[in-house]
Amino acid sequence: MSKITKWIALAAALVAIVAVVGWSLKPGGLTIYNGSGQTSVFRVGPGKDATGGQIYSLSTVVADASFDKDGKILSVHYDVLEVLSPNDTEHENVPRFSGWPGQAGYLTAPANTDQTAAQEVSAWQTKLERGDEAYGMNVSEQYATFEKFFTGKTVAEVEQWFAKNTSDKNGRPLKANSTDPSEQEKYSKLTDAEKQVLADVSSGASISLKDSHGDFIGALKKAYDNRIEVKITGK
Repeated sequence: MSKITKWIALAAALVAIVAVVGWSLKPGGLTIYNGSGQTSVFRVGPGKDATGGQIYSLSTVVADASFDKDGKILSVHYDVLEVLSPNDTEHENVPRFSGWPGQAGYLTAPANTDQTAAQEVSAWQTKLERGDEAYGMNVSEQYATFEKFFTGKTVAEVEQWFAKNTSDKNGRPLKANSTDPSEQEKYSKLTDAEKQVLADVSSGASISLKDSHGDFIGALKKAYDNRIEVKITGK
């Protein structure tokens, strides 16, 4: 996440907070906490190239979040940078890395120089920067669904909800019509109220929150661990 994006996210959080508490802040002001965290995971995939060569990918999830004094989330903003090995030709304009300068390129990829490596890296865009249409999935809406759902909860409460309401195999929200026995058993233990909340969440987001595609839960926890005090003063 760029510094500009980070400060936009923080500004949006402050606006939301002011909307709740109003402008009549006392001289002592209001103290919140803001932090950023990131996690990276490696995946064997997506798939193989036309000659059978394995494609690999690296996904880094970045979370920027604000918290109140009790640790409740006031706002959280997610983005993901996914980088693929250079033999992927199916996905247009995705970030790719051909290899370290001076080393042989991966499979049929030409070896990078300092110049070509710098050009390659500078062209990388996150999933939000690329946009839903280019990425081929409504990631902005799905991120927003979880961002809204996590607001008002502590990180511990988010972790508890994740452990209880998502698949142990892929970290995706459980579904009532799942044919997987372990997911069926886990879903059956939820109360009717919990099932309704889960249905509301999964209607807007079905992406995994923690698997080889990215670790959103870990990034949020790191954002909390990295939080610093931000004091807002009023007249």
